Amino acid sequence: MKRRIVWLVTNSDVALALSVAIVVAVLGVVGPDSEKAGPAESATLATLAVLAVILLRDRARNDQRDQDWREALAETQLRLDRLADGIDRSSGVYFVIGLEFGKVLAAARQSTDRWLFKGATGTYVRAVTLPECVDHARLSRRALVFRLEILDPTDPELCERYVRMHQRLTTRADSPEHSWTMDETRRELFATILAACWYQQRYEMLDIDIGLSSKLSIHRYELSSRCLIITQRGPSFPATIVESGNLSYDLWNTELAVSLRQSKLLPMKQIQDVPLSASPSADEVRSVFSLLGVALPDTYTDADLEEISELALASANPYE
Repeated sequence: MKRRIVWLVTNSDVALALSVAIVVAVLGVVGPDSEKAGPAESATLATLAVLAVILLRDRARNDQRDQDWREALAETQLRLDRLADGIDRSSGVYFVIGLEFGKVLAAARQSTDRWLFKGATGTYVRAVTLPECVDHARLSRRALVFRLEILDPTDPELCERYVRMHQRLTTRADSPEHSWTMDETRRELFATILAACWYQQRYEMLDIDIGLSSKLSIHRYELSSRCLIITQRGPSFPATIVESGNLSYDLWNTELAVSLRQSKLLPMKQIQDVPLSASPSADEVRSVFSLLGVALPDTYTDADLEEISELALASANPYE
């Protein structure tokens, strides 16, 4: 019905002419003055009707040509997009976002023998990346090198600056960053350190190091044997993928290694023989951080340390 209305509006002039021709022709036959209608009037009406039909047919052909042209243009644009995407990916550097970002991360975790992370709290790495990489490595009985460069939780001012930076970067009044606090950021960092220690004791072939950084960045770097992934916060932000075998990949591999060496490296070997239960107790948490030389806040109670233990090993995927 809608298409008929659009057609009538578009061809209203021709439809009017054709209607007039038909009406006049009918009146000329059955009307009171039908006997007075001469050959000239009939010829004029016939010509008008023929012209109307010709115009309608011509416009129909033009509409079909326009439709064919639009379809051809859309097909050409699709092919160009595919070609551009192919060129981007063939260069070894391309962008992904949303669901594809998650797929790239999952594929990188599945077969890697290394993972270098440089970021802030390492929440996603603690909850998803480290456990999955360890599981895949254990199934294949292969060695796994894991390097984490995170913010220094013993620097409250640094953690406060991190919170303020992300709050100022938000674009919505209801963004979760507005509820962040300095203490919660510190707890996330303590939990990431504890999780690394716990997994080190659970897999003999895991070689893990942690460096504490004093520098803020809005970017996050994750390098596997398959690719380097550079993003900001979460899958809603575009991520840059640099595939291995690419010169940029090798340069970033070196850069991340140098950056880690300039951070405050924790003596992870010191806690290899410290027993950690399935759910580390408050006393076990204190022992770990004491041997690592990481000072916990004096105000932390047993309940606080048990909360950190739960964060370390029971964290859900923050992006689900």
